[in-house]
Amino acid sequence: MLIRAFQPSDACALATLFHTSVREVGSRDYSPEQVAAWSPSKPNPASYLRRAEGRAVFVAVNDEGEPVGYGDLEVDGHIDHLYCRPDVIGTGVGSALCASIETAAKRANLGILTVEASEGARRLFERRGFKVATRNDLMLNGVTTHNYQMSKPIH
Repeated sequence: MLIRAFQPSDACALATLFHTSVREVGSRDYSPEQVAAWSPSKPNPASYLRRAEGRAVFVAVNDEGEPVGYGDLEVDGHIDHLYCRPDVIGTGVGSALCASIETAAKRANLGILTVEASEGARRLFERRGFKVATRNDLMLNGVTTHNYQMSKPIH
């Protein structure tokens, strides 16, 4: 596995990866209605081109060069996305992406990382030293769901 910077040619694969991850992995912790509200359809790949502007986007690729995960870091230390293909969950891809994000945050002299994590992502972030501040109960596309506000100081 290699972690590299986002390339425009990744956009379609990442949109598919996001939708597949939410639908297959999200269903482990959320109801079918919540999963459908979270990702009603595959996002437009153009949204990934816009996402790459003004933030660092890291892409994990397998030996064949296929994206198997990605994560991003906004300039204020907020992690907006961290998603992995379902077939690589539990293999270290998410943790490696977190490590790359943390290294970038240190280089940028950020004091803290923040994230709104799903149930599954919460477990990963806790293993990486993030602490839950609060559970967020929210309405998403007309469906009640939740995530967790988490943070980690960067030294």
